[in-house]
Amino acid sequence: MKKKYLSFILPSTLSFLLTGIYSIVDGIFVGRAMGDVGLAAINIAWPLVALIIALGTGIGMGASVMVSLNRGIGDERTADKMEGNAFFLLLTGSVILTAILFFAGSSLLKLLGAEGEVSEYALTYLRAILCGGIVQTLASGTVPLMRNRGASFYSMCSMACGCILNIILDYYLILVLQMGLTGAAMATVIGQCVTLIFSIVFYIRKKNRISLKNMKPDPRAVSSILKVAASPFGLTYLPSVTIIFMNLQCLKYGGEEAVSAYAVLAYLVSFMELLVQGISDGAQPLLSLNKGKGDEKSLKAYTRMTFFLGIFLGILSGTLVYLLRYQIPVFYGTSHRAADIIAHSAPAFSLVMALYGLTKPSVSYFYATKSLVKSSFLVYGEVVLTVIAIFTLPMFLGLNGVWYTMPFVQIILSLFCIIFICSKGKRS
Repeated sequence: MKKKYLSFILPSTLSFLLTGIYSIVDGIFVGRAMGDVGLAAINIAWPLVALIIALGTGIGMGASVMVSLNRGIGDERTADKMEGNAFFLLLTGSVILTAILFFAGSSLLKLLGAEGEVSEYALTYLRAILCGGIVQTLASGTVPLMRNRGASFYSMCSMACGCILNIILDYYLILVLQMGLTGAAMATVIGQCVTLIFSIVFYIRKKNRISLKNMKPDPRAVSSILKVAASPFGLTYLPSVTIIFMNLQCLKYGGEEAVSAYAVLAYLVSFMELLVQGISDGAQPLLSLNKGKGDEKSLKAYTRMTFFLGIFLGILSGTLVYLLRYQIPVFYGTSHRAADIIAHSAPAFSLVMALYGLTKPSVSYFYATKSLVKSSFLVYGEVVLTVIAIFTLPMFLGLNGVWYTMPFVQIILSLFCIIFICSKGKRS
């Protein structure tokens, strides 16, 4: 059982590990080439860019859950229809979202707090990213679908090749050619093109082909996918919602240097989240399949392993960030004030990373087993708690209140996760 589990989660975790390394290196290149203004611009634009990736991930994971559940009960026909409809949703959704962001991007960036030079850089980055918006949605959506077919190693290779090329291009375009955020965006899009090419090759093979009949939109299939997709979409996009409000409050209480400091910390938190997501996404086919089969013994065993690894990585990541809080700003080339802010606020973010090891796998576990009310409550409850805390705590604690927002929210969510898991365990 452990061998089978590792064959699913290791490729997935390694894929997300490379993605996390890329996100950190990307920030280092931007910081060294452009300083605080570059880091602030990319951080303000990121919530709009993340919509593209979250849309693909949400649809891909939602369809994967439905495919596995139907295969678990032996309904191959419905499973094939779910996978085919996922491609319909990925294509139509990406076209609509890219068009909206292209025409409304400038206005949305102003709402997110972009002003002056930061606004110009942020818009440049967004428009360059949107040139490959459809590619990114399709790439992020097809990876979980391939993994769900048992092609964990192949999907890892597709992500790994894209990430490695991305890192190489980041260095060349940002530091050598001095293309700034345009170079960063181009590197991202080209990397995603490579991942999508892998996906196209996979589905061209005769045994993996999806018939056009199954791609024809079916209201029941579309509805089922979107219901499940709400949780993985929220799980993927929630960090960006947090970034929106954190950026606004950082600007208000600490200025551009505080936004720059938060950008660095957000890169590190994102890295840890990607590791946990790699474990959770890798385990999803096993969890959903055994849930569909009604094999509670295997389901519980795979669940325990997933939570153990998530919590272990959370504690390890949080500890490393705390111990390296004075060295981290040096790598990113921040100003002295931003470096002081990072060192001061790092303990709060270390606690967040430790708690993510519990809360993020909990959400994945609930949507993988189709406990949609609980998974949605945790995802969108986090949004509500974040909005309340980010506008309340700074009124009394100033900039410290901004830094304490995320740990406060994660402590409350951790309590709910424990309650939900215990109550589900008693019923089963």
